[in-house]
Amino acid sequence: MSRRIALCPEQKEEYMVADLPFFLEKEAKKKGKTQKDLAELLGITPQAYGQRKRKQKNGKPKDTFTYGDILKLFRFLEMSEEERLSLFPQLK
Repeated sequence: MSRRIALCPEQKEEYMVADLPFFLEKEAKKKGKTQKDLAELLGITPQAYGQRKRKQKNGKPKDTFTYGDILKLFRFLEMSEEERLSLFPQLK
């Protein structure tokens, strides 16, 4: 049995920021791409991409993707408008 817990907007934002790099890797894997491919697209090393998944010293997630990075990644992963909006419902 799963439980639903109501999150305040700040908690939801932290969760989404923390989850984004993992979500992008999962989508890449579905399309036969790797973390290395994502890193190359962004012009960084795979190790630097891995660092983006780590939390800050205060335990909060790093908000490490620029708007431009996200647009490149969406294009690279051939994500539909519907998939994009499911990640960012506030853009509807």
